[in-house]
Amino acid sequence: MTETIEITPAQDEVSESIAVPQNPAIAHCMSVWSRAYKIAEKTGRSDFYISNESGIAYRHAMPPLTGEENIRDFIACVAQGMLIGAIAGPDGARLLYAAQVAHTTVTKKGLTRKSASK
Repeated sequence: MTETIEITPAQDEVSESIAVPQNPAIAHCMSVWSRAYKIAEKTGRSDFYISNESGIAYRHAMPPLTGEENIRDFIACVAQGMLIGAIAGPDGARLLYAAQVAHTTVTKKGLTRKSASK
């Protein structure tokens, strides 16, 4: 059985073709990125400046690497950021590695560090 998800275009995005993400963390990062992009665009500066400023805003909006849900959301935001160009490939790889390290420090529910290492 196939499931269809209808995605409506976001009103406040830079482009009408950007769809509303289903993940609230991604939606937050995209919203911050869009606002920063529009503000930077109004300065009349170069495309490099606009991309840099909006990329910084995007990264600052990402969830902290604490807790399993935040780590999953962080990974999703990094992937989305790489897709839209807010995060460069090498930076994305470093951020994903940081998420991997953070994930290993999170203990599974009901397990202690001692029993997890057995």
